[in-house]
Amino acid sequence: MKNKKGISALISVIILISFTMVVAGILAAWATQFVQQQRSELQFCAKAKLLIQRSYYDNNTKNLTLLVYNYGDVPLKGFSMQLFFNPAKNDVKTVKDDRIIQPQEVSTIVIEDVANTLEEVSIRSLQCEGAQDSNGRYDIQGLGYPAY
Repeated sequence: MKNKKGISALISVIILISFTMVVAGILAAWATQFVQQQRSELQFCAKAKLLIQRSYYDNNTKNLTLLVYNYGDVPLKGFSMQLFFNPAKNDVKTVKDDRIIQPQEVSTIVIEDVANTLEEVSIRSLQCEGAQDSNGRYDIQGLGYPAY
């Protein structure tokens, strides 16, 4: 038999501990950066507020116009509007808009080709999903009572 030599148990333990410490350091750095980013996003979005100031429907053009007010302290970019149709609200149309609404600014959003069976419209910021509002059929000027 040949006399085989390997690394000693002490050296192997030191190498394993060193490897573990390097991996732990990398994970700690990543976790710290991730948590700081999440916290800054939460602080940003805590200042985000959105309101549909007025909504009206034009029966001739079939356009729905929303006056959206950013009454928060941060600019909001990107919006998703959901239009719910029929009394069960199970027919839904989603419209996206990439505009930026600055703080204390009112923006006009026009959604074309909307059926007069609209029951509710909701808007939410894609950047801060807590910034949202909705209007029901009776809040939308020009719709009022159902057209069924």
